[in-house]
Amino acid sequence: MIKELENLLYTKTQGKQSEILFAQWNYDKKVIPTALNAVSNLFPHYSLHDVTHSETIINNITRVIGFQNIEKLSAIDIWLILEASYTHDIGMVVSSEKLIEALHSNEFIDFFKGLQDDPKNGLYEFAIKFDIEGKTIKYKHNELSLDFHDGIKFILAEFFRRKHSERSKEIILNPTSELSLTTPRGVIPNRIFKILAEICSAHTKDFDDVMKLPFCEVGIDVEDAHPRFIACLLRIGDLLDLDNNRFSEVMLRTLSKIPIDTINHKSKHLSIESFRVDNERIDVVAKCNDYDTANITQHWFNYLDSEISKQMISWNNIVPFKGFGYLPTIGDLKVELINYDYLDGKQKPKFAVDTDKALSLLQGAGLYEHSYQSFREILQNAVDSTLLRIWLEHKQTFNFNAPQDEKFIEIVKNFPIEIFINEKEKSGIIKEWEIIVKDNGIGISSDDLKFLMKTGSSSKNRKKINIVEEMPEWLRPSGIFGIGFQSIFLLTDEVKIQTKSFFNEEFQNIELNSTNSIKDGAILIQKKKTDHSIKPGVKLLIKYKTEAIPSGWSIKQDQKNAIRIAHNFDPFSHESLDISLGMIIDEILDFENASSIPLKLFINDENFEFGSAKDCYFSYFERKNSLELNIYQNINNNHITSFYKNQFVKNSFSSLAFLKVEVNIHKEKASEILALNRNKIKSECEYKLYTQILESLFIIITKNFSSLFNTEIDKQIGSLFLEYYKNDFESLQSHDISSYPHWKKYKLSLKNNNEGVEIEYVINNIKSIKINYFTNNSSTRGDSFSYENGYFTINTDSHTVDSSISQFIFSKIENRITKLIDFEYENNGYLKFIEFSFEPNEDDFISEEKYIEILQKSKKWNHSSRKIIPCLKKYSKLKLKDEAFIGYVYHFKLHHFIEFKYPKMVSPFVVVDTGNYESKYESSIILNDKLYDWVFENRYDSATTKEEIIENYKNFIAEFN
Repeated sequence: MIKELENLLYTKTQGKQSEILFAQWNYDKKVIPTALNAVSNLFPHYSLHDVTHSETIINNITRVIGFQNIEKLSAIDIWLILEASYTHDIGMVVSSEKLIEALHSNEFIDFFKGLQDDPKNGLYEFAIKFDIEGKTIKYKHNELSLDFHDGIKFILAEFFRRKHSERSKEIILNPTSELSLTTPRGVIPNRIFKILAEICSAHTKDFDDVMKLPFCEVGIDVEDAHPRFIACLLRIGDLLDLDNNRFSEVMLRTLSKIPIDTINHKSKHLSIESFRVDNERIDVVAKCNDYDTANITQHWFNYLDSEISKQMISWNNIVPFKGFGYLPTIGDLKVELINYDYLDGKQKPKFAVDTDKALSLLQGAGLYEHSYQSFREILQNAVDSTLLRIWLEHKQTFNFNAPQDEKFIEIVKNFPIEIFINEKEKSGIIKEWEIIVKDNGIGISSDDLKFLMKTGSSSKNRKKINIVEEMPEWLRPSGIFGIGFQSIFLLTDEVKIQTKSFFNEEFQNIELNSTNSIKDGAILIQKKKTDHSIKPGVKLLIKYKTEAIPSGWSIKQDQKNAIRIAHNFDPFSHESLDISLGMIIDEILDFENASSIPLKLFINDENFEFGSAKDCYFSYFERKNSLELNIYQNINNNHITSFYKNQFVKNSFSSLAFLKVEVNIHKEKASEILALNRNKIKSECEYKLYTQILESLFIIITKNFSSLFNTEIDKQIGSLFLEYYKNDFESLQSHDISSYPHWKKYKLSLKNNNEGVEIEYVINNIKSIKINYFTNNSSTRGDSFSYENGYFTINTDSHTVDSSISQFIFSKIENRITKLIDFEYENNGYLKFIEFSFEPNEDDFISEEKYIEILQKSKKWNHSSRKIIPCLKKYSKLKLKDEAFIGYVYHFKLHHFIEFKYPKMVSPFVVVDTGNYESKYESSIILNDKLYDWVFENRYDSATTKEEIIENYKNFIAEFN
């Protein structure tokens, strides 16, 4: 068909001024295909974008509108069809200079990071093979691999594909400078090439942008060009290039691995079974073998259907003259997934989320104990926005070293968050309050609003993420504006925001409505004129309605204001009981307690004075783990009080001996370590955080020992902490604590000696230790100690040793235990006492009488079905090496809180929980080659044979079964 259009162009221009169009085309049709052949250099995994693609587009255009209508077009419109079909994808030809420039650009780095953050992207598997350090992309491994070479090519290709239509525009306007493409210019007005460039640029844009192209432009001679019409034809012709032969098998064979998107697109083309395109009807039927192909084909068909429908609706504003006719109707665009059904032949069946229900869940079902808790999300958004602005305004002039920096504290004083709570009216049993939160942050731009409208998508706001990634970890915002913000609709149905953007000074009034309100989630936006008197930031206003006299309420012990309001209520003189307001005030007070940004609260226009006078709540900052800490000596076991980005969060950390600690966590993202309601640290993150807290404590204590611990007893307790934990984690073992031996002088208070005894002396001279449980000693709380002639006794009033001192002593001596002397259990299963010896022992670790007792006890509970048990010397062939380990096999303990080494073997007995209360556990003997092989591989004595292991188990069972 291209010949027919060429002949038509020649006929229409012969002997006229417009014959320069034919001359230009005659030259370009030879030059441009050569350039298009280079597309495959960067896009070997793509469908062909050479001259065959261009010719197919021309054929499709002719089919859609009919050749008889082509003949009615002006010469310049025909020329534009030919040129646009050939040049619209020329932006996919990328010079080496542009590739190098891209690799070092912020835009490409951001794009690369986006791929690494998106596991659903087809290029994710290639992107994660690289590390990004600053603005440099590096291989993760030193070994040369074609996967790396091809992977970076695929990523670059996708980067340029997304902008190729704009690049096509640039190349059309500057062919020589962009691609060294020699094509004659100077005869045809440059304005005509600009029209061509805009047409090509529009082929990937939104349809609304296409409709912004001129309907009509002066052409050559007396003929007009119709850019909008040509752009629409180009889009349809491009979308209809669907047939089977679109990929080069030769190019695909040059790749070490083909991206999944390429495989799916190739399958899409191969799935086309039936294809009709003419000026009356478009029918396409695809039969797909797999879901991914069907999915991508359906998406393509939907795109085609949408494009034709939109053009039909606007056809009178597209077509160059009346009587031109109409586009063909869409017939069957049908995707068949072989051996599966689509419910209507078009849309594949799939689960969908009811938006209203989803937002209702996000707005609080199960996430917040009470609606007032959502108020802190609003305050946190204000703090986050303020931190971003502080960074942007001061990053060039201030080195953000630590939250305790005096200059930083002075800076934040200029960015207070103001909260206004005003009583508005009481109507019957309902009372209304107006609550305003004003910040001096970066405000909300139109782009930010797009992310806010789509709940949970703010984590993809790359512009904001880039700013955050530049910031020191301790200064970074706690999260991304989005899911938490939705919780505000627990308090109100309508939110009004007045905001000015820091970036573009865009000033907007925004009204946000709950999906459960009469306005059904509507977002109303008004652009407003502004001047420099209005500063960036957000003013957020809500109307909060409460029961004037609540029918019932529940107040927590720490909600002081709510309690005070309840206690001060007099039903004879007060019109309302404002407990809900008190809860919000308590929430504000809790938030303000450790906030890095100052808060100002005004209630009914009166300034509310906060009790805290400290400029910075935390005393120490440890940079490696980005933790702030307050440290106080306390001889007991203490719960760690945790904060995330200055806000209290619950935790289940193990207790900390000798120190009381408050920790403020800055290092991790909120979504990674906090539960969805941001109230609690995720259990799976606690071990890592706990080790980081200990490491930071070691760093801070060893640097500030004298200032942290003033008195000698304080120094001893600080030293006990260092000595107790130094071997718990590998990261702590590198710390030199030899300068802090103060623990050795710590004096134990003894029941039998008023003068006490130094703890080191006890540890070095101990001969035996006895722990008595449930001593019910009311004169002392916790553990008490006796020591005489090397015999040490711990008396505790519970089923475990209570004191950190007891734990410290045991940790120092547990590896020196030579014999389990005696133990006795109470009827309730708890230990009554246990006694160990540290003196030389050539006999068994445990007497045979006590061994039988242990063996019987091990068969009456099943912490794990199979257990590791003590090994007697006569069965030494079954003894395991110390480091032997297998998952889900529990090491038998006399007591959960006492760890000590003993010679070990695998029990031949397996215990099963029957579920029957009267006979809860059943034990049986299970021995097999798998067990024998494992014991053989982990035997203590390398001279032991497998046959000896089998024989010893037979003897063991004969004796103890």
